[in-house]
Amino acid sequence: MARLAVLIAHKHQAANDAALAVALDCLVRHTRTDYELLVDSTTPACPYRVLNTLVRQTAAEWIVFSNSDVFMAPGWDEPLLEQAAPQRIVTGVIVEPGAIGVNILNHQHNFGMTPERFDRAAFERWVAETPETPAGAGWYFPSLHHRETFLDFGAFDTTLGHFPAPLDAIYWDRWLAAGREVVRAQSYSYHLQQYSSEAEQEKAVRHA
Repeated sequence: MARLAVLIAHKHQAANDAALAVALDCLVRHTRTDYELLVDSTTPACPYRVLNTLVRQTAAEWIVFSNSDVFMAPGWDEPLLEQAAPQRIVTGVIVEPGAIGVNILNHQHNFGMTPERFDRAAFERWVAETPETPAGAGWYFPSLHHRETFLDFGAFDTTLGHFPAPLDAIYWDRWLAAGREVVRAQSYSYHLQQYSSEAEQEKAVRHA
């Protein structure tokens, strides 16, 4: 049985399929732990509902929520698992190009704003040269969770609404209010930022 499962709710659409192809290639090449990959392309069904279903379909002890437009750096999985604990969420370091505003928790470096323009070699060189993990917790996805704890804690509460309602943030808030941990590991990924949106795919800044 795989120790780790990577779960992706994928919106099937030509440009986003191109992003998923890069994401999957990065996972295959860069994951060092025995893992299982579950991708559900029934989105635009509520992605949080899809992810809850995928969690129940895997038997892996640890789960990672990710997205179609997230490209993992080499060895991304090991730092997450090194800090894994049942009562802890482990986040990584997300790098974003700035096609939209970059959250203060993330790094802004433009290594390409479309799957075709993603400069994978430059991104991986930058990761190899980055010496430290920023302090504090990181962004919501990608993140590592203990599968049984996630389910016991109620999973994503889809009774509160559907995407774009921030059910991941609501889960985090409940988690922290219960006195549980969110930590950040030196696990790097590159995020194209809302690339499942056709309006985002067509923005001129992405093709300049």
